[in-house]
Amino acid sequence: MSLLPTLMEFNKQFVEQKQYEAYLTDRFPEKKIAILSCMDTRLSELLPRALNLRNGDAKIIKNAGAILTQPF
Repeated sequence: MSLLPTLMEFNKQFVEQKQYEAYLTDRFPEKKIAILSCMDTRLSELLPRALNLRNGDAKIIKNAGAILTQPF
C-alpha cells in the first residue's frame, strides 16, 4: 500500500480543520535572528526546540555542513 493516500488524507483534514492557522507568520522573524545550520534532517525538530524557537521566531538557513564561504 502506498503512503501517499494516507498523507493526502491527513493533509485534507489538516486544511479543513484550519490547523495551519497556529503556524501563520509574516516574513520577518520575531526575534530578529538568522541561524546557519547543517541541513541534517535530524535537526528539523531538534534545533528549534533546543533554542526555544517557535515558527516565525528566526530564519533558519540550512546548507551542507553549515559552512559559510562568502560573507554575502
